[in-house]
Amino acid sequence: MNASNRESALRPLGLGEVLDRAVNLCVKNFIPLTAIFLVYAVPLAVVQYFASQNSARVVQALVDFGMHGGKDVDALSKQLSAGSDFSAWTPILLLLTVFVYPLPVAALIAAASGFYLGRPVSLGAAYRTAVSRWPHLIGVNIMYGLAGGVLYLGVILVGIVFGLGIGLLYALSSTAGITIGIVVAVIFVLFAFGFAIVATLAVQMSYFGCVLEGQNLAEAFVSGLRRVFVGIGLRRSLLVGAAFFAIIVGIDIVAGVGSAVLVGFLRSTIAGTVYATIIEVATAAFTTAFITIFYYDLRVREEALDLQIAAQAAQTGAQLSTT
Repeated sequence: MNASNRESALRPLGLGEVLDRAVNLCVKNFIPLTAIFLVYAVPLAVVQYFASQNSARVVQALVDFGMHGGKDVDALSKQLSAGSDFSAWTPILLLLTVFVYPLPVAALIAAASGFYLGRPVSLGAAYRTAVSRWPHLIGVNIMYGLAGGVLYLGVILVGIVFGLGIGLLYALSSTAGITIGIVVAVIFVLFAFGFAIVATLAVQMSYFGCVLEGQNLAEAFVSGLRRVFVGIGLRRSLLVGAAFFAIIVGIDIVAGVGSAVLVGFLRSTIAGTVYATIIEVATAAFTTAFITIFYYDLRVREEALDLQIAAQAAQTGAQLSTT
């Protein structure tokens, strides 16, 4: 692995350095990274176009309603009551997003990691790696889905208990009940936000472990949770995850507003779909680069990966010198 140059040398990084390296990695390798994701994004865009026709008509009706001072009530009501967004394309869309999506993600991980460590990876090589890890990645998704379902039920039960307790307290003292209720609500929201950030990174770390370290689905699931929920990983995940969340929210706002303008004002669903696809491809390239830097930074901090690589390089050099 060639990680000796200044831009990719493995060492603990600050948040600013993580962002800087992510931008550099994405910009320098933008074409190959976007090409990898386009293989998936183009057919997905076609399916989304046909699957979201009713949504596009609703957006246009809302724009017309606003531009005409709220006079097109009948047209808006007609579109809102036209039926659900489900169509014959919906199952295909679900198939692409649930079962096929891990393939381009894994290919991007393999490519971004190779670029970061100075080992360029071709589109074909990236997808060959992705295909070999595909079943495990689907299994990882299922495991996180099951864990999320169990956690959701647990949160509901805890919420019921707290609700009953606060209700009882309110019956005894309305002031104390309201005060404690507000405090509990604020703490719950902050905890839920932090947990969601760290859990999202745990899924990403499981993907990286599965693709780059050859872990099976169980190993990837456990290592992903361990790396972000224990010790220094938790602190780093909260910091880096908050920055990552802010970036994604900003991108989503730009994408949503742009698509709404194109669909609503230009009356072009195709233009809106193309715009959304461009944003999605660029976002996939950048977010993969960002998480790649975070993954290696986390392993350097938790596992001394930089020292392991240096030791392997020294051992290899010693073996070559004796032959």
